[in-house]
Amino acid sequence: MMSLKSAGGLTRGSGMTEKMQNLWTLSAPVTSEYNSTMQDFTDLAYTTSPQHKESTEARIKRDASDLEKMHTKITLAHPTQLILL
Repeated sequence: MMSLKSAGGLTRGSGMTEKMQNLWTLSAPVTSEYNSTMQDFTDLAYTTSPQHKESTEARIKRDASDLEKMHTKITLAHPTQLILL
C-alpha cells in the first residue's frame, strides 16, 4: 500500500489531485479489510518483527487500556459532551 510519507508530501510533484487524494484516503479502510480477508483466506500473514521500544509488553497493555478508556468515553458520552484531552 502506498505510504502517506514521502519527500515533499503526498501530492507535491506526483500529479495527484485533491480528488485523487480523497479517493485514496477514503479507500484505505476497504483495501485494509480486503488485505485482511485475503490473509485469512490464504492462511498467510504479513508480519514484521518488533523494531521499536513501543512494542514492549507493558506499552502494549497501556495502549490497550487507553483504547478501552477512549471507547468507553465515546460510547457513553453525548456528542456535545465529547472533549478531546
